[in-house]
Amino acid sequence: MLINPFLGLMFACYIVFFILLLTTNAYSKVGGFEGKVNIVREGAYDTIHVEVYIKGDLLRVNEFDKRGKLIRSYFADVATGSTYLVSFSNRMYSKVKTDNSLMVSNVEIIKSENYIDIDGNRCYQWRVKNIAKQTETTYWVSESKYDFVPKLVSALANAGSAIDELVSLPKPVGVLPLMVVDRTRFRKLRSSIKVLSITPMAISQALFTIPEGFNELISS
Repeated sequence: MLINPFLGLMFACYIVFFILLLTTNAYSKVGGFEGKVNIVREGAYDTIHVEVYIKGDLLRVNEFDKRGKLIRSYFADVATGSTYLVSFSNRMYSKVKTDNSLMVSNVEIIKSENYIDIDGNRCYQWRVKNIAKQTETTYWVSESKYDFVPKLVSALANAGSAIDELVSLPKPVGVLPLMVVDRTRFRKLRSSIKVLSITPMAISQALFTIPEGFNELISS
């Protein structure tokens, strides 16, 4: 039996569209995201590449320098409220205190209708002025909701990570800035952060376990 080539092409298009639809929904499905987020931070003197792995309540954040050398990692369990800073070069780890209550004090949030397109996503401008630090940060916030954002904020808020500004958006409620531009009060650029990709994938449970033989550094 001969198959009409046009009908075959239409069927293939429907299959591709269905796969893309499933992928997009995986980003925002409540409690459903498992995968990897790639981010880059560019400062005046350095560039840091960041990999974020998410599986349920578990998160791992790897930070690399521009040569691809691992600088440090964060291991977090949102369910227990624990975040650890891990040094693979020193084979040590230490517990990190996180606090997102600092994000809603001494700040002014100005939301505008200005928007830009970032990799096919419409992102609206939020300007956040920190009165205490005398800085102004511009967040380009995606219209999409991402269920992993509250977990990321809970795990890394004020932990001193390379994406500190990204997870410091006051009251994020699932919205994700795909780009963050941080400036001084004199409008001088301090840093910029951009989300490069969000990829749903199966992540091994072993990735979130601190290796055996690492010593815990307990601060007094």
